[in-house]
Amino acid sequence: MTNDVWVYAEHDADGLTDLTLQCLARGRSLADQQGGSLSALLLGSALGDLPATLGSRGADRVFVADDERLAQYSPMTYTRVIGSALKEQAAAGALLFPASTQGNDLAPAVTQTLSASCVLDCTAVDVDGETLVGKRLEYDRKALAGYKATGSALQVFTAQDGVAEAVSPETGRAGETIPVAVVLHESDCVSKVLKREIAQKTINLKEARVIVAAGAGVGSKENFALVEELAAVAGGEIAASRAAVDAGWATLDRQIGQTGVTVRPDLYIAVGISGAVQHRVGMMDSKRIVAINVDANAPIFRFSHYCIVGDLVEVVPKLIKLWQNYTR
Repeated sequence: MTNDVWVYAEHDADGLTDLTLQCLARGRSLADQQGGSLSALLLGSALGDLPATLGSRGADRVFVADDERLAQYSPMTYTRVIGSALKEQAAAGALLFPASTQGNDLAPAVTQTLSASCVLDCTAVDVDGETLVGKRLEYDRKALAGYKATGSALQVFTAQDGVAEAVSPETGRAGETIPVAVVLHESDCVSKVLKREIAQKTINLKEARVIVAAGAGVGSKENFALVEELAAVAGGEIAASRAAVDAGWATLDRQIGQTGVTVRPDLYIAVGISGAVQHRVGMMDSKRIVAINVDANAPIFRFSHYCIVGDLVEVVPKLIKLWQNYTR
């Protein structure tokens, strides 16, 4: 197996995504461990200084497909361009995608095009002998399973948030920029993006040291306001489970979990959250977890550091008062 590593560079209006930067850091480490090179695949239109950014963050080569037809993400066109580029380069080794909506959409399609192997949602990608192993948490995060490819020159992985710590740009470092010819067939363009609306980010839950999250068990908008008060007194951010967001108590940018944000605060207070696996994957790495729930058998109590069985309308006001007294 070759020791080269490839990374798909996902980007948005703010530049390279945080998960792309993590994949670059992990890819650089894997390539160095095996004595190989790191290449980045960058698709889009009017890409500006993104190729230089990729070079400064560890890419030896940056393959750039800059074309107006790639201005909006479309799985068929992106799959065609990525597949053609990798075939032309006879790519082998490993290909890392961010485990984002886009990355998890593209990875299986590219895998099929290249007759490769694929492991989705890896918490880690490590060197194991002469090959790589993708590691996933299975069985409600109770077991760490490793997956290796057999009979495939290229291994495709999608990497979850936390796979590596993004590194700072290295002054003076530059990768080789290689243009990619964009050849699309009529069948690749059967779908077209007519309009794209991007919700503006107003908060950054990833940076919050204290998070107070509310779930369906909160029961009402009035009770949610009580949880918001606790977050304010604690100097933290308010967050929510998907059920609370669906109920209209919180906005989507405050959702924690598999379809939301992954966080690692110093303190995570879960109010009225049952602890389903979809929510757990977004907050399991919090340093301290406090759970408040009326159900003594709620799954969240199995992995919380402190468990409070009680009605939030009685418990939360007491916590607010205690916090106020403590900070005076």
